[in-house]
Amino acid sequence: MENTIKNNIYWQEDKDILRIILVALVVIGHGTYYNIITKFGGINYGTIMSDAFISDTMFHKITSILTNFIYTFHMPVFIALSGSLFSLKKNINIRGTIIKKAKRLLIPFIVVWLFWNLPVKYFSGYYHGVSIRGMLLQLIFPSCVYLWYLECLFFVFVIASFVCKLETKKQIVIVGFCWCIGVILYKGLEQYHVLGDPLYYLLWFYLGYRLENMIEWLKKHNIWKDSSMLCLFGLVCLSFIVDKIVKIHFFHFFSSYIVCPFLMLIVLNYMVRHIKINGRAVKSLSDYGMGIYLYAEPLNYLFLFWFYRFCGIEFFGSEFGAAIIYFSRIVITPIIAIGITWILKRFNLKYLY
Repeated sequence: MENTIKNNIYWQEDKDILRIILVALVVIGHGTYYNIITKFGGINYGTIMSDAFISDTMFHKITSILTNFIYTFHMPVFIALSGSLFSLKKNINIRGTIIKKAKRLLIPFIVVWLFWNLPVKYFSGYYHGVSIRGMLLQLIFPSCVYLWYLECLFFVFVIASFVCKLETKKQIVIVGFCWCIGVILYKGLEQYHVLGDPLYYLLWFYLGYRLENMIEWLKKHNIWKDSSMLCLFGLVCLSFIVDKIVKIHFFHFFSSYIVCPFLMLIVLNYMVRHIKINGRAVKSLSDYGMGIYLYAEPLNYLFLFWFYRFCGIEFFGSEFGAAIIYFSRIVITPIIAIGITWILKRFNLKYLY
């Protein structure tokens, strides 16, 4: 019994560490964009630079490559993390799951969208020329909006609650079918990502749900070890580099939508199980992860707006300026988000952090 309790504690710490890493990757991934073009608003500082004949900096090009690499896997792994936690449930109560996840996901999705995301972006010029109807439509089609994850994950939980009560073979067939339909919708509708594309991300949730089975298979075949994980990570990097060089549509799809996210799911879970960090520190950082996710990203638009207004577009075109903008976005925005989260915790405003 004591060993079981210890194993559960260590298992929970592993998930907390993974959550911390993924939140950090989200912050870094949101730190480089200069252009965001959607049907419901956006920004165009990169275009303004081009129109002013200002070349992009080497610093921004390099950090953008890092962002592109992160984007090949971080959200599928994030979704898979929820699936792995969902696998702990011995009995799936569909009604209870829907109610619980509506509170945990839909309440912050709607409240933070309307009272933080929307006003912050509005005052940064994101919604310039967009009607109120257009702003609200983005709730249904959350294209290039970080809160899509909450909406998508809620509907993934709803679907998974039904699917995971079936026998394994039926689960695999349904998840595979949903993923195929999801890919068609994801690619076909372009910016109109309905409800955050839950059919596409259901696969990654399910892989997280079956993660322990995959790890047991890897251990059985002597693949769950340092050298193998290093090779898998090398394969991810090679796939990413080749994709950027050959620029073949099929290879891009295979690399970005299958190889990179799946292999990084394995590598990251292996890594966190071999990281030793003080448990109390991990728990504290993990407790602020949701708050960082909810409140950091919209500040990027304000920072870009302020740098443009007070320093000019030329500042974006200097190596020093690009570095200042980047580190301001990936360091200061999460610090502000932590402050907001701390205040909300003090007032015990549940579901908003």
